[in-house]
Amino acid sequence: MQKEIFIISELFYPNKTSTAYIMTEIAKRIAKNEKCKVNVVCADVIYDDNFDKEACANDLIELNIINATKLIGNKNSIFGKIKNAVQTCYSFGNIVLKKVKSKDTVFAVTNPFLLVVVLAFIRLFKKFNYILLVHDVFPENIIPAGLGNEKNISFKIIKMIYDWAYNKADKLIVLGRDMEQLITNKIGSSAKVHIIENWFDSDLIIGKEVDRNSYFGVNLDDKIVIGFAGNIGRVQNLTSFLNIFKKVNNPKLHFVIIGDGAMREEVENVIRENKLSNVHYLGTKPRMEQSVFLNCCDIGLITLSKGMFGLGVPSKTYNLLALGKPIIYIGDEKSEIDMLIDEYNIGWSFNWDHESQIIDFMNTLNSLDISKTETSKLIAQEKFSENIILSKINNLIFHENNFIWSLGIYW
Repeated sequence: MQKEIFIISELFYPNKTSTAYIMTEIAKRIAKNEKCKVNVVCADVIYDDNFDKEACANDLIELNIINATKLIGNKNSIFGKIKNAVQTCYSFGNIVLKKVKSKDTVFAVTNPFLLVVVLAFIRLFKKFNYILLVHDVFPENIIPAGLGNEKNISFKIIKMIYDWAYNKADKLIVLGRDMEQLITNKIGSSAKVHIIENWFDSDLIIGKEVDRNSYFGVNLDDKIVIGFAGNIGRVQNLTSFLNIFKKVNNPKLHFVIIGDGAMREEVENVIRENKLSNVHYLGTKPRMEQSVFLNCCDIGLITLSKGMFGLGVPSKTYNLLALGKPIIYIGDEKSEIDMLIDEYNIGWSFNWDHESQIIDFMNTLNSLDISKTETSKLIAQEKFSENIILSKINNLIFHENNFIWSLGIYW
């Protein structure tokens, strides 16, 4: 009898944001296994301009797509996010209750934030096999975003509920060693925590020749271009970086920002108010153009707010590595990216308390270390290719369950 797997993600194809792209590729890979039928439960939403405008149903013919509710809340406002989360998780919960059987497998991601609790409560009386892909860790992630206080009694109660909810999964996939440490402490055991990193996009064109002056609309001859591409949210702390960058006195440096998010207006205000002529904000660009805009940059910037240890590993890290772009990282020490840079010499890592070191480094940055470029490409191919990472996920779902499935035992 064919087994059924339910993949649950708020965002999915034709959306092209990182979570949508990752969950779509995971679903397509799992569907290659003839032993199972793959159902995808997702919200009926176009998240932003970053979606496939030529989406074709035949692209996902092997998947059974179950569209839940249509989201209407503003994704960049706190109230809008909560409204969408409640609406989505109510709809998802009903679908799981009606369609998922005790012998089925649920593979879910931690977005929206209420989904983990909803699935945990359903699993009290419906013992399906449950694998949770941890992209965000709630409620801990609201602290570095400045939206909560860990000493508050309400935060402690919510954390206790979520600690219990995370522990209801049979297996948890985390994105790095810092997240493994945090989740292990959260659930009180490391036995069911598995590190499986994200991968770089297989359609990236390494070494693509581009006219960056034309693409960016500014003369960048003889410049070292630092690029930030992705979500401009609260935990990226990009305004703090701009306030550091404005103190740098290096005419060779130029900073380019691509993306959107809750802090976009604040970022634009800092650029405008400080008249930063060596900083350009270009808005959003479609995912299909990332081989262009990433290759236009010499160095990739990744920033995470203080206190983000274990709370996330930006997927763009691996695209930068694949294209041979050294990384400037500003965030907590001993986080996954900090350790990658230290172990493989693929960039430079700083924490927010060392502002003077960041400024001194940028003031003296006049040429690129070619060895970092070649090392980045090699590490990406050896450790973070799509096939390597998706094979790990596939093995976790199927091979580790083969004995259980063959006996017809589920819990």
